Amino acid sequence: MKRFAAFIMMCVLLLHLPVIAEEAKDLTASCEIKVASHAYTAKRVFDRDWDTYWSGENAGKKITIKSPEPIYGLYICWIDNPWDWTIEEKIGSQWQKTEFEPSSFMHAYYPLNGAKELRLYPTGKRKKWFGISEIFVLGEGEIPAYVQQWKAPGDSCDLMLVHAHPDDEVLFFGGLLPTYAGERQLNVVTCVLTPSTRNRTSELLNSLWTVGLTNYPVIGPFHDRYSNSLDKAFKEYGKTKTRRYAVELLRTYRPQVVVTHDINGEYGHGMHRLAANIMQYAFDAANDITKFSDAGQEFGPWQASKLYLHLYKDNQIVLDWDQPLSRFDGKTGFEIAQLGYEHHLSQHRYYQFKVEPKDSNYSSYHFGLANSTVGEDLLKNDFMENIK
Repeated sequence: MKRFAAFIMMCVLLLHLPVIAEEAKDLTASCEIKVASHAYTAKRVFDRDWDTYWSGENAGKKITIKSPEPIYGLYICWIDNPWDWTIEEKIGSQWQKTEFEPSSFMHAYYPLNGAKELRLYPTGKRKKWFGISEIFVLGEGEIPAYVQQWKAPGDSCDLMLVHAHPDDEVLFFGGLLPTYAGERQLNVVTCVLTPSTRNRTSELLNSLWTVGLTNYPVIGPFHDRYSNSLDKAFKEYGKTKTRRYAVELLRTYRPQVVVTHDINGEYGHGMHRLAANIMQYAFDAANDITKFSDAGQEFGPWQASKLYLHLYKDNQIVLDWDQPLSRFDGKTGFEIAQLGYEHHLSQHRYYQFKVEPKDSNYSSYHFGLANSTVGEDLLKNDFMENIK
């Protein structure tokens, strides 16, 4: 009798346990995907190769998808920031239309209603942009972790990382993003000064999502060209233009702490030197209404609390990227940074680049406090020391 009562009690407890939803199935391989022009390139939208894409001709920019199972979501990796476009879902015998306005998110998830047939096409006057690198057709269930669901950065943040190129965010800053954005769940905003190329922007998004960032990165307006000195970099991009941009960044996103490159450009890259220089300038200038008064004027002046430069010799601090992180199943910040770099496939041919270990000349663990309004660090192991 006691055993039976215990059995009944166990059944009751099991009934009250939370139901773990299954992950949404990737239906892409079982779908029939057709494009209205350049049909021979249709497979590029599901080849999982970030170097390829479909765009078609202006008069033939339509994609149709037929699935044997209901479709509850599309994860689309565009080749450019999407403008106006439409999804039509065939519900019963009727086509249900959903229109989308322009967005700054190149990778985005779109929830759907379980139709088995879809049509996608651009609307409005702009149609040239409509092109897709990768599309994932998803069934019912929990959205998979690899699906990027970005948030727009707000008007303030705890920490801002300013880096020159896609991949610098992990090569030279190591476990910063896994630790501060992923593990500690701080409000972190990143800015890449040059997105370089279309596929490198996708690689950047894949890397940032992997290391725990959820705020969509701020994509700078500068083209990518190598220079080996600060003077050459300023000649290429303009001292006034780049400093104005840095001031506007700080006024717009109002970070407490700013982290950026080495004043010597790590291995000497002029764009890295420029990043350090303009952020040093902007640290005080952003709070001076006489400096670039029209830059971020709707937000007003802003004084960040601390500025850290990579490898800076004064007020040095050493970050510990070797601690296991619970949000990453015990992997360390350094290990997660390495996983992030795995997404920068276009750069793997350059054997000299890697996430810099602690004992290297360009150690991703070593930084210095270049400016502060809250005093010097005492513990010297945390960017957020003295920040309330």
